[in-house]
Amino acid sequence: MHSIILAAGKGERLRPLTDLVPKPLIAISGITLLERNINRLYESGVRNIIVNGSKMGEQIESFLEKYEQSDMNIEFINEGEEPLGTAGAIFNMIDSGLITDEHFWVINADIMTNFSFKRICLSPGIMGHIVMVPNPDHNPNGDFCLDGDRVTISNNQRYTFSGISFFSVNCFRQSSQRYFSLAELLNDYIDKKMITGELFQGDWLDVGTVDRLAEAEEICTRKSNE
Repeated sequence: MHSIILAAGKGERLRPLTDLVPKPLIAISGITLLERNINRLYESGVRNIIVNGSKMGEQIESFLEKYEQSDMNIEFINEGEEPLGTAGAIFNMIDSGLITDEHFWVINADIMTNFSFKRICLSPGIMGHIVMVPNPDHNPNGDFCLDGDRVTISNNQRYTFSGISFFSVNCFRQSSQRYFSLAELLNDYIDKKMITGELFQGDWLDVGTVDRLAEAEEICTRKSNE
């Protein structure tokens, strides 16, 4: 099973830390965000991972060399200084043949979670499945709603997109246009009721700011002392 780790963000909200180090290589209790997510995918049975990068991508590429002798196949795509956007990057990975499975996971590199990345069986006509979480303080209004197992956009109870999703390659192959952002692509298929979802209530944190990085450190320290 394949997974894509989206690691091309510029990390502006984590400056000055990201002036010298790309966001995925910021360490929490001595373990980088990227390594934490690779470890979690490995524990879930994922052995084929594609990581994209942009700003200071050569540092990410060098970091991934540690896995060359492992039983994992990890590919790195450097998008240069101008990233393609989340959906654009995935389009290119599929077109280039890097994704050989019919279904694959996509995960943001800047989250910390204990979610289990097991294969999901998508019903016929369903293009993807997204994982949502209860709204954190920094996103109180949420992003999407759930109507049964279908993701909707309405004024009902909204939840926050976790940065974790599972897609059919047809979600991208059958699209009539090349989207820049994953949000645009999702919104199109959500309108067509072709995206399912779930509410995950386990451990999850978006480590996107200095304050939330400090929170992540506190969580890891507390767990190590339990």
